[in-house]
Amino acid sequence: MQQADNLGAIPGIDHGFCTINDPMRPDDVFFCKQVHSASVIEWQPGQVANTLEADGVFTHEHQPIAVITADCLPILIAAKNAEKVAAVHGGWKGLQGGIVANAIQRFVDEGITVDQLQVAIGPSIKPCCYEVSEAFVAQFPMDQKHLWQHTQPAPLLAPQIAPPHARQVGSAWFDLSGYGVMLLLAAGVKRAQIEVSKVCTYCSSPSFASYRRRTHHPEEPKTLIYSWVARKA
Repeated sequence: MQQADNLGAIPGIDHGFCTINDPMRPDDVFFCKQVHSASVIEWQPGQVANTLEADGVFTHEHQPIAVITADCLPILIAAKNAEKVAAVHGGWKGLQGGIVANAIQRFVDEGITVDQLQVAIGPSIKPCCYEVSEAFVAQFPMDQKHLWQHTQPAPLLAPQIAPPHARQVGSAWFDLSGYGVMLLLAAGVKRAQIEVSKVCTYCSSPSFASYRRRTHHPEEPKTLIYSWVARKA
């Protein structure tokens, strides 16, 4: 299991980025039925995991909450006073739809100012391995063109699995983590409040799930990353 230093430094908060069979994963963790939306719900007693359509969950209770990913951004948010936490699934559609701003607004609506938050973006696919089409980047405004490049960048960490070769003509390599950080900054979060894992789900670790890698290597078993956060009882 991996953890973020900034969330780990908050007394009263527990969290982790782990595989489905990690013994540190809470047994009763709640997660939504993720549909790449911008919807963030509040956990309520009696809700059944994987039944409510949303891509973020927020709580002030002690119920562990999570998002499930296999390349997308897992974004965990906690108030510095440990009173409220949120888990957000950041696929590009949800990010483009405004899920980051919606999640931050949940805290603001509860009286927690943006400067009182800590945010951790967990393992996700990095630009070294996230090849996208010309049509994909055409959906983004030109003032966001810093998010992609046409030359495949080097991995941030020494790869344990070979990064993919380009499979499309005229494609680009997209920085999904950078997109998440950009949206957090736009929502008023300072860069110093954000920790971003350098782990690429495609090339850094064979134990972490990568949907893209499994499409290239279909013999791999299907697995998922559980990114969870909880207020300690």
